[in-house]
Amino acid sequence: MMAIALLPWLAAFYFSVWMNVLDHRVTRELVQHRWREPTIIVSAARNAEVARLYGLDWRTTPPVSIATIPHFVGDAFIAAEDVRFRNHDGIDPVGMLRAAAVDLRTRGIAQGGSTIDQQIIKSRFLSQERTWRRKIVEMLLAVAFDARMTKDEILEIYLNEVYLGHNGGKPVLGIDEASRLYFDKEPRDLRLDEAALLAGIVRAPNRDTPEKRPDVVRARRDAILRVMLDHRWITGEQFRDATAQDVEFNRGTIPQARFPFYLRALRGDIVEAIGVRPVIEGGLRITCELDPDAQRAAERVARKSAAQLESRFEWIAEAAQHEPLQTAIFSVDPRSGGVRALVGGTDYNVSPFDRTSNMRRQPGSAFKTFAYLAAIASKRATTATLLVDAPITVASWQPHNYDERYRGRVSVREAFEASLNVPTVRLTQDIGLQRVIRTAHKFGFDEKFETIPALPLGVTEVTMRELTAAYTAFPNLGTRVEPYLLTEVRDREGKQLFAQDVERKNVADAAPAYVMHTLLRGVVQRGTASRLKRYGLGYAAGKTGTTNDYRDAWFVGYTPDMVTTVWVGFDHGAPLRLSSAEAAIPVWGAYMSAIPHVRGEPSPPKGVTFRNIDPETGMLWRDDCPGPLREVFLDGTAPTHACPSGILGRVIRRVFFDRENFTEPPAITLDQFRKWATEVVRDRQNVEHGLDRLRDFFR
Repeated sequence: MMAIALLPWLAAFYFSVWMNVLDHRVTRELVQHRWREPTIIVSAARNAEVARLYGLDWRTTPPVSIATIPHFVGDAFIAAEDVRFRNHDGIDPVGMLRAAAVDLRTRGIAQGGSTIDQQIIKSRFLSQERTWRRKIVEMLLAVAFDARMTKDEILEIYLNEVYLGHNGGKPVLGIDEASRLYFDKEPRDLRLDEAALLAGIVRAPNRDTPEKRPDVVRARRDAILRVMLDHRWITGEQFRDATAQDVEFNRGTIPQARFPFYLRALRGDIVEAIGVRPVIEGGLRITCELDPDAQRAAERVARKSAAQLESRFEWIAEAAQHEPLQTAIFSVDPRSGGVRALVGGTDYNVSPFDRTSNMRRQPGSAFKTFAYLAAIASKRATTATLLVDAPITVASWQPHNYDERYRGRVSVREAFEASLNVPTVRLTQDIGLQRVIRTAHKFGFDEKFETIPALPLGVTEVTMRELTAAYTAFPNLGTRVEPYLLTEVRDREGKQLFAQDVERKNVADAAPAYVMHTLLRGVVQRGTASRLKRYGLGYAAGKTGTTNDYRDAWFVGYTPDMVTTVWVGFDHGAPLRLSSAEAAIPVWGAYMSAIPHVRGEPSPPKGVTFRNIDPETGMLWRDDCPGPLREVFLDGTAPTHACPSGILGRVIRRVFFDRENFTEPPAITLDQFRKWATEVVRDRQNVEHGLDRLRDFFR
């Protein structure tokens, strides 16, 4: 009984604490005018300010001061939303009684009778639910709010935050954005009829717009002007002139912050690090890893490259009529993990979706790197080990190379540089798929990998960020660095709210990581990324990734101070039908050649040995053999026998090692795509059937 008796007191205590917390927030955010203070974004990479942003949604223009706009602008919104605004104390009993009568008739809350004070409190601090409890809290806070601020200060907040529709998927907030969008002018230049028109939009901002319903908008505008005339806020002459104006719509643009993809991702990281409250209050000083020059170059290249592909390939242009071709770029400094550039798609205004973090796609051959590293680290294969490039069937699945040809014996280096699928499958079958999976997990991929034969060909979906982070281990010789955007956050008093703790993890020994680096260098020197030499980037290293049905094109490449990943494709999987060399390499080359970066490569660590070898046989080189090729091996794994020479050597080479060079087809025909797409579906079904049979056997 005592516990039951205490319940009202506990409820009252909880309510009072809640009200005090909300009242404290009202004081900090509104009464102390902190909402006017800018959030300053600073680049750690350039030690320079890159943006000054305002409000919860980080607008570029500072809040409008009510002293700088015509008096009739505020009066128009008062006439539309709260005609007794200047006379009540935060709540309007007359409006409340009118709304209550409607509520009683509907047996619910159909009308709120909300004042401008209440609308500010509700939009900033409360939910949108229609309940009496929320309404009571709203009223109490509105009265306290009204008592501590002048009417002009309250109206100024309202005019800067009022919701006036959507544009390009983003809300139009405040009189500044609305006047720029609907009339292509600043609020200080608005005419009386234009101010009344904007005020009339508030009731139904996505329905009653000048574009969609000009007659309704005109009637609502004239009604607001009539209220203003009745209250003697305007003269009869002003009323007649304003109502005589046509409903005009001169679409302008809302100023947008530079680097929108990066800033949106940064804001998400800030909210995760310190919560949303400090972001709402504003006045923060945020240090990030953005390199403005690199970001500008990435945005420019992403837009330009998509347009170029559409102009060059008819089927790309045709597909782009249904959905835009997307290009994403993600650049990280492997020494620190700082994200220097982030472009989540071709055009932020068309699609603000961040494909660098939120998209999961098959990486294709870009995943082979971790399979080959697993083989080298196991010492069961070297760069000179010979693999068989011939038809093979594994679990009812038959892999094929991109050109659908076979070459007999090829070295590990040749297979990797040319991105041959069949030798890769043979290699991973030999070392065991579990070894590949363990390596991938160590490098930071958290997917649940299926032990299917096609695994090393990159059939598991990953994020662009994961893939880039994994590749930071190669310029670092085995140390993976977690990418980050946010370096530090300080409040207006200079107090540190957040400091980045860089995550470094050793994921591979330096020696096998270096051997893998030389393979990645070979991809650029002789392999599928050799096109980079046209851009003067022959010193880079990396791996192309073309998915087995030519839907996605990747390139992950690096220099000592920059790991950059490029992805090109369609969101819904329309056939790209282009190799990574044709689609992704030009993007990477154009971007990296436009930004400053360090040229060089890591020094050989302990545990590796260099030998001159015969590139055809993988044996030690001697006179009368092809080559030599300077090759690197883990200690104890270098070949010990010399290559065959003389007449016998030439016979052996002709019989066992005569083969054609490989060139990845830059594009495939529609018939090839249909054939391969059908094979992919059939192969997956066969593999799944084989796995089901194995599971049944071991039950």
